[in-house]
Amino acid sequence: MNATNPSTTLRAGGERSRTTKGFTLIELMVVIVIVGIIAAFGIPSYTKSIQKSHERDMAAQLTAVHAANLLYRSYNGKYWDTAASSKNMAEINSALSLNIIANDGTTYDYNSDGNVFTAAATWSAYTLKVTQAAIGATNPCCVTLNCLSLASC
Repeated sequence: MNATNPSTTLRAGGERSRTTKGFTLIELMVVIVIVGIIAAFGIPSYTKSIQKSHERDMAAQLTAVHAANLLYRSYNGKYWDTAASSKNMAEINSALSLNIIANDGTTYDYNSDGNVFTAAATWSAYTLKVTQAAIGATNPCCVTLNCLSLASC
């Protein structure tokens, strides 16, 4: 090797040849296979984690709606009555003095006749609901049968 430039070598006739440093095709293919295997395991786990976090957030928000409606009933003698029409999150927040901020893509719906109520939260293909029944193993519950963290209704 030449002392002034380590990337050049002297050939038999005294001529200089440039050596190249890099990865072989096999080395690159091995790296691509390893990254593919990691992605094959990582992406489904990530997707399930996102789904679980949305389900748990929706369940917590629905539990808050349930608790606020119980307070509303204790003051007014009945649940917040929507005259059998559906109400969205802004109307729910206003009527029940809540400050729930829906996650991106999550919609909330509330319906009541004053005696019973149903509040639902929907994100993607997943829908959860809560009723006037006591909070427990099946309230809130999963309407769409493919939830990861809640029981089915």
